[in-house]
Amino acid sequence: MFDGMLDKDLVSWNSIISGCVSNGLPLNGVELFAEMCSSGVNLDLATLVSVLPACSEMSFIKMGQTIHGYSVKVYGNKEITLVNALIDMYSKCGNLGSAKILFERMEDRSIVSWTSMISGYTRNGWFEEAMGLFEMMELEGISPDLYAITSVLHACACNGSFDQGKRMHDFVARNGLESNISVVNSLMHVYAKCGDMEAARMVFDCANKKDIISWNTMIGGFSKNCLPNEALELFIKMQCHSRPNRVTMACVLPAVASLSSLDKGREMHAQILRAEDLSDLHVSNALVDMYAKCGALSFARKIFDRIIDKDLISWTVMIAGYGMHGHGREAINAFKEMRCQGIEPDGACFISILYSCSHSGLIDEGWRFFNIMKHEYKIEPTVQHYACMVDLLSRAGRLTKAYNFITSMPIKPDSAIWESLLRACRIHRDVKLAERVAEHVFELEPENTSYYVLLANLYAEVEKWEALKKIREKISRHGKQKHRGCSWIELRNKVHVFASGSKLHPRSEKIGSFLEDVRKRMKEEGYFGQNKFILKDRNDYLKEDVLCGHSEMQAIAFGILNSSKGKPVRVTKNLTVCGDCHEVIKFMSKMVSREITLRDSERFHQFREGRCSCRGSWGAELKKNQGLYQDADSFGISLGTQGNMARRK
Repeated sequence: MFDGMLDKDLVSWNSIISGCVSNGLPLNGVELFAEMCSSGVNLDLATLVSVLPACSEMSFIKMGQTIHGYSVKVYGNKEITLVNALIDMYSKCGNLGSAKILFERMEDRSIVSWTSMISGYTRNGWFEEAMGLFEMMELEGISPDLYAITSVLHACACNGSFDQGKRMHDFVARNGLESNISVVNSLMHVYAKCGDMEAARMVFDCANKKDIISWNTMIGGFSKNCLPNEALELFIKMQCHSRPNRVTMACVLPAVASLSSLDKGREMHAQILRAEDLSDLHVSNALVDMYAKCGALSFARKIFDRIIDKDLISWTVMIAGYGMHGHGREAINAFKEMRCQGIEPDGACFISILYSCSHSGLIDEGWRFFNIMKHEYKIEPTVQHYACMVDLLSRAGRLTKAYNFITSMPIKPDSAIWESLLRACRIHRDVKLAERVAEHVFELEPENTSYYVLLANLYAEVEKWEALKKIREKISRHGKQKHRGCSWIELRNKVHVFASGSKLHPRSEKIGSFLEDVRKRMKEEGYFGQNKFILKDRNDYLKEDVLCGHSEMQAIAFGILNSSKGKPVRVTKNLTVCGDCHEVIKFMSKMVSREITLRDSERFHQFREGRCSCRGSWGAELKKNQGLYQDADSFGISLGTQGNMARRK
C-alpha cells in the first residue's frame, strides 16, 4: 500500500518506518529512512525516535551519530524522548562513554533515562556502575520500573554480588513485587549465580506462578552448583507442569554428566530425538560432554561428527573428553582439525588440550601448546594454565623443574598448584621438597586436612614415624570429617551408593565374600598388594581387608554380582582410585572377563583383560609400584567430594 502511494507525506513515512522497526525489520526501517531523506521530506522528532532503535538493532553507530548530530542542530538536548533514544542507541552499540555524557548532561531525567543507562551498563558488563546508578536513582527519589529492577538484578548475578542481591530482594519484598514472575526469576538467578541454592529454592517454592524460565533457572543452578541429584529431581517434577525446551535440556544434561548416569543420559537423548524442537547446537554440545563424562567416548564422537556447524565449545568439549579418557594423541588431532577449519582456540580450549597432554604423558607437546598459546595467540596464561603445566612436569617426575616453574610464575600460585607438586613428591618419595611445598599449602589453606594427609602418607611410606606422629596430631587438631569417599553404580535405573569402610548395603556380605575370593585368586597367582595405600597400623591381612572396603571395590563387586555375564560395569568415584585398587581392578577385569570402567575425580580408567586405558600415564603407574593418590578414607580422613553423591538418599 505504501509503495502505491503517489504523495507520501511525513505521517506516511513515519508510520512505515516505525512499523518496520517495531515488527522486527530494522534493516527495512533504515533503508526507508534513507529513502525518505533522499525524497526531500523534512524529518521531525517522531522520525528520529523511530529510526534510532533500528540503528541500535543493526549496530549502525555511524548512522546513529549522524542522526545525533542532526538532532543537536534542530532540537539541542531538550527533547527528553530523543535523548533517551540516543542513550539507548549508544549503549546497545557499545559506546557507553557517549551514552554516559548524554545522561549526565540531561537536566530532567525520566525513568526511561535511568533504565536505559542501567540496562546499558549491565549489557556491556559494567556491573558495578549499574548497581551504583540504581542506588543513585533511589536517593533521588525515582521509583524504578520493572525493567530497571530486573536489569540491576542481572548485574548482581553476573558480578556475584550476593549482598547487593539480598538488598535488592528486600527492596522487592518492601514494594510488593514478589508476585512478578520476571522479578522472581531474576532473584533466583542472583542466588544461583552466587551459589546459594537454598535461597534460590526458597524463592522458587514461594512463587505463585512459575514459567519455563523459572524451572530452567533452578535446574541450571543446581547443575552448576554441584547438586546434580536436585537438578534431576526438579527436571522430573517440571515435566508434570511444563514442557522442557532446548534450554532445559542444555541445563539438565550437565547434571547427568556429573553423575556419570549413562542410562539416564540415553533416556534424555531419546527424548531429544523424539521432539525435534529440543535440539540445537547448545544441546548437541551438552550431549557430547555428557557421553564423554559417562564413559561412552565413541557415542560422544558420533554426536560430535553429526554437528554440522561446530563452534569453539563443540571442539573444546570433544578435546576435553579425549583428555579425560587419556587419549592425548586424539585430542591433539582434534585441536589441529579445529584450527584447519578456521576456529581460533581460547583460554578454555587450551586448558583442555594441556590437560590432555598432562594425562597422556605428552610433555613436549604440552610445552609446545603452552608456547603457542602465549606467543601465537597472545593469550595470557591464567592460574589454570599454569596448574596444567605443573601437573605435566610433576607427573613426569621433574619435580625440581616444576618447583622452579612455580616460583618463577608471574602470578601467585594457588593451593591447587602446590598440591599437584606435593602429590608428585609423594610418588617419588622426595621428603625434603615435599616439606617445602607443604609450607606453601599450609599457609594458603591451613584448615584443609587433605594436605596434611598427603604429607602423612609420605612419612608413613618412608617410615618417618616421629614426623608421622606429629602430622597426625595436627590432623586431629585441624580436621573435620565432612565427606567420605564414595562410589556409585547405576543398575536398572537405580543408583547404588557405597561408602568406604561401610557395610550398610543390604548385599554387603555377598560383596565381601566375592572380594575375598578375588583376593585369594590373586594370591594364588602370585599377586602381592603394595599395601602402602593402607596406612593404618594394622597387619598385612587387615590391611588387605581395609582395601576390600574401598568404595570403588564394593561398587564394582556389586555390579559384577548383579548384572548379566559379560556385561560392562561402570562405576564413578568421588576421589581418586588408589594404587592397590587400580591393580586389583585390572586383575578382576581379566578374572571375570568384563570391561570395567571407573571414573574417578581425575580421569577415566577402562579396564579390559588385565589392562587399563591409562597406559601408564596414571599417577599410580608413573613410577613402578608407587601410587600418586591416597584413598584418604583408609587413613580415616576425607578429602572432600566432587558433586553430592554422598548425600543421595
